[in-house]
Amino acid sequence: MSRFNRTPSREYSEFVDAVAEYAAGEHEPGEDVYRAVADALAEELRERFRQGWGLDEEAETPCLRRVITGADECTCSSTRSWADRERETIGARDDPPHAAPHSDHAELWLDDGEPVLYAMHPSGLSVSSVSKTAVGEDGKQIRNGWFDVLEFAQAWGLEFAVMPVSHYHAFSRTCVVFYAPEWASHR
Repeated sequence: MSRFNRTPSREYSEFVDAVAEYAAGEHEPGEDVYRAVADALAEELRERFRQGWGLDEEAETPCLRRVITGADECTCSSTRSWADRERETIGARDDPPHAAPHSDHAELWLDDGEPVLYAMHPSGLSVSSVSKTAVGEDGKQIRNGWFDVLEFAQAWGLEFAVMPVSHYHAFSRTCVVFYAPEWASHR
């Protein structure tokens, strides 16, 4: 009997045994059991994500500005200097940004050809997770990246969701999605 299945099939039990055996072995860096299972599940998790959100396809260029403005294409690199793009990452511009704070492995998803959902897959290490009032040894407030994400969504009128499983790399990443409330109300 397993923790999740009172009467597992033979195939199920054999799979669990194979994964446990692989986990117990020594492997090259980057070939641990979590990465192996994530690789095996990547396409299925991506397809479940796509279907679960009712999306059609991924855009070629991940651009959050398109979700905010409804633009047909990303013009960020051709219409903004590197200095403008850098200021935007720290919130020093009023134009809709190309990316969200702490964005990593970003994706822009389309519904009927329209940009509707921006997904990013940050690792837990890239977004500090401390209380908003925590202070470091130097007495200065420690930034909490999750509050940056929340405040960013509020500032641009977006809704967001934090999903515990990332289709980019299950077990080591979180999936954060941003979308317009109007789109969500019509799904």
